[in-house]
Amino acid sequence: MSRSIGFVILHYNTMKETMDCVASIDNNIDTEKYHIVIVDNASPNGSGKELEEYYEHSEKVTVLLSEENLGFAKGNNIGYQYCVQKLKSDFVCALNNDTLLIQKNFFSLIEKEFEQSDFGILGPRIILRDGSTNILYYRFPELQYFENELRIHKNEYWQMKWGLNYPIVAFKLTRDKICKLFGKPRESRHKKYQLFDHLDQRREDVVLHGCCIIFSPRYMQYYQDAFHPDTFLYKEEELLYLRCKKKGLKIVYNPELVIRHLEDIATNSVNRKRRKRIMYWLENQIQSLEILIDELNKGE
Repeated sequence: MSRSIGFVILHYNTMKETMDCVASIDNNIDTEKYHIVIVDNASPNGSGKELEEYYEHSEKVTVLLSEENLGFAKGNNIGYQYCVQKLKSDFVCALNNDTLLIQKNFFSLIEKEFEQSDFGILGPRIILRDGSTNILYYRFPELQYFENELRIHKNEYWQMKWGLNYPIVAFKLTRDKICKLFGKPRESRHKKYQLFDHLDQRREDVVLHGCCIIFSPRYMQYYQDAFHPDTFLYKEEELLYLRCKKKGLKIVYNPELVIRHLEDIATNSVNRKRRKRIMYWLENQIQSLEILIDELNKGE
């Protein structure tokens, strides 16, 4: 008996991108045993209701309307639970609405990988707007790294809140230019955890990118939701990594699987003004980092 797959697409405001994502699945997926679940995260522009009406007679698409914006994790969890409990999907693929399926053997590769590795979660190679491949976090950082990130983001938030960010940013840019001029460019604090090359090689035990994650029957044996439910935005991937390590579930990056990512369209639609967008980003990073640090401390 062949397996089935459910796709979860979290929607917020950007209707065209969601419809393009759905069409890319319909046009490329290599199985008839699939279903697409769109979860509208209480879009204020009414686009969720429009999608519900548009797909009303579709046999392959279901639209679920949330009464409030639940954020990334809880919003995706609604669709995941619908796929697992109601549709009895064997695999669940959580996709950002700004992604596109671009290959004709997507499901075959998922099944092949599962047969070979018995993975818990699986991630594809992600092609960005400029044609490059998204970097991979191949090494999970230590607790001190996240504590440092929290401290930095809190400082940045208060600097921006009180208007101190402009002279500080100007100073940092000048400092970086001077360092580069003297042949000693400053390295990113994230660099030792990131993989920029050899992204065409399959890897295990990595932090997968949240724009496309495939959950297997093995993962479903342990968890009734896709993501840790307490975050609103950000750090879902790191928390998912900890979940899998806790249960001994295999995490696989397989570059034979490929999707295209148009990057942060729904998030950017929340606050178009740059200052508000950065403040929004910092607020959610701080909240999610505190949750992640708490989980890491529990693990110790």
